[in-house]
Parts: sequence; structure tokens; C-alpha cells
Amino acid sequence: MAKPLSKDFVANKHLGLSIEKPEIPDFVRKAAAENGLQEKPEVHISVVVTKNAMQMWKAAGAKGDASIEALFKTYVWEYSLTDEYFLHERKYTRQNLTANGYAEDIPEHTRRTIVQKVLLPDLPIFYAKVNETLGISLPVPTPHITLFAWSDYEPFKTRGIGINSAEEFKQFTKQLISQ
Repeated sequence: MAKPLSKDFVANKHLGLSIEKPEIPDFVRKAAAENGLQEKPEVHISVVVTKNAMQMWKAAGAKGDASIEALFKTYVWEYSLTDEYFLHERKYTRQNLTANGYAEDIPEHTRRTIVQKVLLPDLPIFYAKVNETLGISLPVPTPHITLFAWSDYEPFKTRGIGINSAEEFKQFTKQLISQ
């Protein structure tokens, strides 16, 4: 198993793991080109994003940053890549934007991504501890790396789509990409 290059903590927004960019198979590059997606300049594994991050910090209260960061950094976060690739699409309505903490001036838009699933054994353990400690019930996301992205809103051309749960991973999957 590989280890992340860094553990990235952005209070109220994001917990992520910077990792080395993996080799991308030709059939995945072909699918990206066919769908007009751009290769992301960096790759990471999101541990907590958008809705989950908002709920976590709200439950943790004003002094929660230090305890959340300390818990996050206690894990090794070893990961391994799978050979599973997916094309996702998410339409951001005004309601979705608000629920995910976006500013009012962000217009409704659509995003597409190609992601590679990863195995991240510490993820369900971390979520169980967060849920127990904060008395909440955050869903565990499907760990993945966003390799390619597209949006019809130019500032978000290379952004992921913000997947907060295994249910959302399934919901936004348009297709399994295979050879």
C-alpha cells in the first residue's frame, strides 16, 4: 500500500490526501477525450468534502478545528489503487449548491469527471470515530481519485463533483469505463 504525500486540512471545507499521480491507461484517456474532459493538474483523495465537512464542523462547534485536525492526522491513510474507473455527472441546482455550501453567486451548472476507485482502509474507521465523538451520522464516501474533469461553468472546469457518500457515488455514475 502507498502512503499519501501529505495530509491536507482546510478548516470548515476539506480533509484530503495529496498523492502521486497514477499512470492513466489509454482506454481511460480515450474516454476522457470522447467526453471533452480535461486532465486534472493534481490528484488527491478526499476524506471529507462539502456537505459532510459542513455537518462535521457544525457538530464540532467553535473549538472543533484542533480536535478534528488531530484525529485526522492520527491515521496513516495508506491506500491502494483499483482498476475500476467511472464516468460521473452531477447537475448543480440552486438547492444542491446551497446544500453543499457554495456562495449565492455561483450559477447552476453541470460537472463531469472520470474517477479511479481506491482502497482506503482507514476511511470507515475515521468516519465511525467522528460520528461517535460528535454524535452525528455522516455517510462514508466511496474513496476515489478524480483524474479528469469538465464543467460548463468555466471556474470549475477541473473540479471534482463533491461525492459525500457511497449512495452519491452510485447516483452520479453514468458508466463504468472498461477496455
